[in-house]
Amino acid sequence: MFKLLLFLFISLTIGTHPVFAQNQALKINISFAYNSDQFLGLQNEHRYSDNGTAKLDMKYDTNNSSSQLALNYNGYDSFTLDRSYLQYTSGIATFGVGAIDRHWSFSDKTSLILSHNARPFKSVYLKLNNRFSNNRVHTKANWSFEVFNGFTKDPLNINEPMLLGARAVLSPFDRLDFELVQTSQWGGKNYSSGVSALGSAIIFDTNKNSNSNINKMAGFGISYLIPNNQIPLRIYGQAIGEDEAGNLPSCYAHLAGLEWSSTKIKYPTTVGIEAVDTRIDLTSNGNCGANTMYNNHIYSYTNHGDTMGAAIDTESNSLEFFGQTQLSQKVNIKYSTKLVTINDSNWPGHRLSSKRQSGLINSLGISWVKNETFFNAQIYNQGFSLDKKGINSVYGFGFLSAIKF
Repeated sequence: MFKLLLFLFISLTIGTHPVFAQNQALKINISFAYNSDQFLGLQNEHRYSDNGTAKLDMKYDTNNSSSQLALNYNGYDSFTLDRSYLQYTSGIATFGVGAIDRHWSFSDKTSLILSHNARPFKSVYLKLNNRFSNNRVHTKANWSFEVFNGFTKDPLNINEPMLLGARAVLSPFDRLDFELVQTSQWGGKNYSSGVSALGSAIIFDTNKNSNSNINKMAGFGISYLIPNNQIPLRIYGQAIGEDEAGNLPSCYAHLAGLEWSSTKIKYPTTVGIEAVDTRIDLTSNGNCGANTMYNNHIYSYTNHGDTMGAAIDTESNSLEFFGQTQLSQKVNIKYSTKLVTINDSNWPGHRLSSKRQSGLINSLGISWVKNETFFNAQIYNQGFSLDKKGINSVYGFGFLSAIKF
């Protein structure tokens, strides 16, 4: 698929009729990242640490199409094409193919269902985006919808299982947002990928019959900005069910946050607190329980070994205080301290640690931007070890530099 994507990108770049030249744009971004040591939840668009990584993005846009060729190099996987795509827009619909980033949550930091923790996966997708119209009353209400089907790399003995996902977002007014989300793992070696399986992956019950192998996750989220100029608070949350009961999600993991922002003080600042809990109790019928989240007897909810949801993985929780302050037009600082508990049930099969671990992750970063040049440096400390991921209790530093043309 990516050879085809590369061919289409080049063809689009050099073959567009020159009459449209004024509506075309080619943008190039080059970046390099390095981290001295690894820590849980590191995010710098490269998704790698304790090794130098480089990225070259070439993005080409026209009136109705957009494409990006992303060449990524690191010492572990050599070259990858993560974040490469080709898409076409007609009216409210955008059709695309590629390995794009998805972060399905109203939290800027975490998602329980699809986050930046794992590498993006190859998929075909459709996005719809529109505003509600009213001839008599002006409204800012809008909605969006995305559906995709892609292939993930599973460490289990399944040949490229598929992941089907859908997200609907409704904004009845400009301070309130709702989301409904669902993902279904289906197909792969020795499992059906026919019409019946597709129907079950989308809407039907998967707890019985021939399609009981399908693993669904679904839930909802909300974000509300309190309309007060003196105390501009945003409240947000997400609840995702790992299991299915009566064709509805059950056995929920939770995310909740509170965020305050002000641009009226000398140094514009955003601070917040966020709690994430992937621990699930037994139901009254004896279902679910410890280590239910992101685990299934057939499918593992991972891509290339990393959980596609929250970085803390299953049976874990975290409480984070975070902030960002703009010191000038060019300089920003970010700071965070997070209390984390991993593998609360001491399960030897946990993906991050073979036994319970608890401690703090602290980070402080400063970024500088001028015109098309960006530089970020940070120091961090993780006060506990994760033996399954080879992460030690260490102090570390890292940087990311980028330039756009």
